[in-house]
Amino acid sequence: MPITTYVDYMEPAGKAGQLANFQDYTADTYTPKEVVPYGAAVQLTSDGLNITPVKTAGKVIGIALAQHIHDYVENKDDQKYEVLQPAAIVKRGRIFVRCGGDVINGQAVKVDPTTQKFVADGAGAVDIVNAVFKRNATDGQLVEIEINLP
Repeated sequence: MPITTYVDYMEPAGKAGQLANFQDYTADTYTPKEVVPYGAAVQLTSDGLNITPVKTAGKVIGIALAQHIHDYVENKDDQKYEVLQPAAIVKRGRIFVRCGGDVINGQAVKVDPTTQKFVADGAGAVDIVNAVFKRNATDGQLVEIEINLP
């Protein structure tokens, strides 16, 4: 029997970079040259060996997958991949990201390299090829996107 009500089986979205459902997803492992927050769009460095958060005119290769770790005792700033720490980057699947403006289900996804938030349009925003918003959302909310990169 297929699962059609994911909220009955998964924790609700609580942070950017969290998977949205149990459908198959594809993630590759890369090494960050800079700190990469969970849920950030990333690009390869010029030598093709490392990743960084997407920059102006960059080419998005995926979204940083969130890990289920957090130091609640000291409330550390640990929701990110550190430099040279292996990072899981989602290339295909549904994932939650933070939106930087009002978006509508079905719109193409872009990322603002200045704010690192996901938008439907905007000056300087970088296109994410084969990605669409899967829900309506307003500025600052978590929103589900579907991404399908090679």
